[in-house]
Amino acid sequence: MRSPIFEVSVTVLKRKQIAKVLLFYVVTFVAMAALMWVVFENFGYSDKNFLVVTIMLLPLSILFGYILSKVALEPLFITNDLLDKLLKDTLHELNIPLSTIFANVSMLKRKETDPKKLTRLERIEKAGENLGELYEDLDYFIKKEIGSVERERFDLADIVAGSIAKVDDIKGDISIQYDNRSVPIVADRRGCQKAVDNLISNAIKYNRPGGSVKISYEKGWLVIEDSGIGMDETALFHIFDRYYQSDLNASGYGIGLHIVKTFCDEHGIEIKISSKVGEGTTFRLDFGAVTTGE
Repeated sequence: MRSPIFEVSVTVLKRKQIAKVLLFYVVTFVAMAALMWVVFENFGYSDKNFLVVTIMLLPLSILFGYILSKVALEPLFITNDLLDKLLKDTLHELNIPLSTIFANVSMLKRKETDPKKLTRLERIEKAGENLGELYEDLDYFIKKEIGSVERERFDLADIVAGSIAKVDDIKGDISIQYDNRSVPIVADRRGCQKAVDNLISNAIKYNRPGGSVKISYEKGWLVIEDSGIGMDETALFHIFDRYYQSDLNASGYGIGLHIVKTFCDEHGIEIKISSKVGEGTTFRLDFGAVTTGE
């Protein structure tokens, strides 16, 4: 949570930048108006003089535009660099306490026999694993930003199985049918995991009580079909927009399907969606472009 002092500092900084931009606009306007007045007053108005003034104002406009952009955007660049450095430093240091947590929990579990205490230790271990997942997400997005994420060979079946395991605690009475078939592919493994995670978690989140999720492979296509609430045409049109949510009361920030779309676009994976309100939604992803054929 941000402190009041931080909020006040940001507000003051914004006001100073706005004041600088407005002042620069005024000075620029006055300078250009004065130049035009001097030329027309001394040489009279004519098409030739107008052309001369225009040619004179062009480099000045470019110069003033550059200075204005620098004045307006430089604090933003500085703030962005500071946040980037803070994020990378924090990510680097986060691995140490995580390792400490796992090591101590493992040691305590070996010596503990009380079932209740063992359950508590498992909860701590699970929370540590969740933090580790966030650590890996941050690490992945930083590497992706600088273009250093490499594609690797792995089995899509392992990715789907991992995603199903993650929703085991939240699926409740929703059944999951999975055609566990080996599908070797070459792709961004972390990006693929996040894409499949989002599709399966959405199939659970927007399902009905006692509903079902069916996951299968059809001639190179990964098919995820749910018996949930479905979507209308308006929702389907905006479904991949960043921050879009058809239900504003739902949890999350509306970026899950945008992540799916980004991954698929980067790998040439075609997406097909069929949905009907009250009957469910089916996602089909064509992994043929990244399948190794083994």
